Amino acid sequence: MKAYLVVSGVLFGLVGIAHLLRLFVERDQLPDPWFLAHNVALIVIGVGLAVWALQLLRRQRGPSA
Repeated sequence: MKAYLVVSGVLFGLVGIAHLLRLFVERDQLPDPWFLAHNVALIVIGVGLAVWALQLLRRQRGPSA
C-alpha cells in the first residue's frame, strides 16, 4: 500500500506540475477561457490527489513519537 501511495502521489503531482508549466509555455492561448479553465482544473485535481496521497501515507505510518 505504501508503494502505491508514493507512486500515485508522485504521478499526480507531476501531472499538476506539467499543466502548470503548460500555462507558461503556451501563453498565447491564455485568452481562450476553455484552455485556461481546463488547465487550472487539471492543476487543482492533480495537486489535490497528490496531497491526498501524502496525507494517506502519513496516516498509514501513524504518529511519529
